[in-house]
Amino acid sequence: MNLIKESKDESVTSLEVLSAYIWRARFRALKLSPDKTTMLGMAVGIRRTVKPQLPEGYYGNAFTSANTAMTGKELDEGPLSKAVKQIKESKKLASENDYIWNLMSINEKLRELNSKFEAAAGSTMVITDWRRLGLLEDVDFGWKGSVNMIPLPWKMFGYVDLVLLLPPCKLDQSMKGGARVLVSFPRAAMAKFREEMDALKHGNKVAGDALVI
Repeated sequence: MNLIKESKDESVTSLEVLSAYIWRARFRALKLSPDKTTMLGMAVGIRRTVKPQLPEGYYGNAFTSANTAMTGKELDEGPLSKAVKQIKESKKLASENDYIWNLMSINEKLRELNSKFEAAAGSTMVITDWRRLGLLEDVDFGWKGSVNMIPLPWKMFGYVDLVLLLPPCKLDQSMKGGARVLVSFPRAAMAKFREEMDALKHGNKVAGDALVI
């Protein structure tokens, strides 16, 4: 899938559009309350943006979270382009040095206090893009290439549902040029989520949005 919207003054990436679409599809599949807030977080790399720079040779994690929120009704009934715009803006903010250090300070304080964030079940989703990491293409454990690679535990911190974007499976040529979406759902929600994703897979236009699929 390569979803790109262009206008005179800005463009958006396939990650931003896919994230918005999956966020909405997930909301609908879980039948969350339209009156409550639903949140999306996106892992944003800071290896090249944080100052002072990371020490030479550092190979650990280097990312922060770009966060955005909408009411369920806004996400479900409003134009998808609004969610895309909010995600884009949150990514831009998350790359600013003041934001990075403020968020790290907050996280450290929460760790010291052993505080836990309370959120309604299913209301918070984090998405991360592994399509260009080369993990599936380049890592060989001795029995040819990997088919899937997922983190454990799936529910981060016990309340955040993680969504992964992965490169297409080499065993399925029909996926060439596309992306795989790994997401965990209760069995009862799977049919609706599949229905929403099939609409995207088959190239249907997203009603009310100037999005090219």
